[in-house]
Amino acid sequence: MRPSAGPKGHGQPARCRTANALSVIRRFDVNLAVWRRRLPAGISGQCAQLAEQDWPSFQLATTPDEVTADLAAALPSRWNAGPLFDDIVHLVTVYAGILGCTAIRLRLDSMSGDGCRFFHVDHVGLRLLCTYRGAGTQWLPDGAVTRPALGRGDNDAVLSDPRRIQMLRAGHVALLKGEAWPGNRGRGLVHRSPPADPSGARRLLLCLDHNDH
Repeated sequence: MRPSAGPKGHGQPARCRTANALSVIRRFDVNLAVWRRRLPAGISGQCAQLAEQDWPSFQLATTPDEVTADLAAALPSRWNAGPLFDDIVHLVTVYAGILGCTAIRLRLDSMSGDGCRFFHVDHVGLRLLCTYRGAGTQWLPDGAVTRPALGRGDNDAVLSDPRRIQMLRAGHVALLKGEAWPGNRGRGLVHRSPPADPSGARRLLLCLDHNDH
C-alpha cells in the first residue's frame, strides 16, 4: 500500500498490492484505495462466450454467509458457476471484512450508455467498484476539483484541466469514500462513469454498498 502525496488532511488515493491492503481506506486522509490487480483469469473469456444482451443486471441484499446462495439465485444459470461468480463472492467477503459489517447491497450492471456522465460524489459510506468488462470508472484527484460546482451538470466547471482525469482499469478493485462516511462530508471522492464506447459495446460493473452509514 502506498498513499500518494497530498496536502495533510485532504483526500488522498492509495495504491494497493493486495486485497488486505485495501483497509488503508479507513485512514482519515485517504478517500480512495485501489487494488490494481489484473482481471482474474477466465472472466474475459466467460464474458466473450455469451452475447452482451445476455449479460446479467440485477441488485440484491445479501451477507458474506449468504452471498453464494443469493448470487446463484440471481444470476442466469449459465453464469452461476465459474470465475466471475467466484470473484464476486470473494470481493463481498473482502469488503465486509474491511468494514466489519454483514448487510451488503450488491449490484451488477450491464450497460452500454454513459451511466453517470457528470462528475459527482456518492452519498454513501464506502462503495466498492470493479469493472469486469469495458472501460473503468473515472475519478479526480482532490486538488483538481472545484467542489462548489458539483451537482450543476457542468463537468467543465468541476474540472478545469481534463488532463487530471484518472481511470480505473478492468479488474481493479476500488474502495471509494462517500459523503456519508463518518467525518467525510465535503470530501467524498469525485468520479463518473466513463464515456460510452462508440461501438456500443457494453460494460459489466460490480458495485457493493453497506447499510452501516
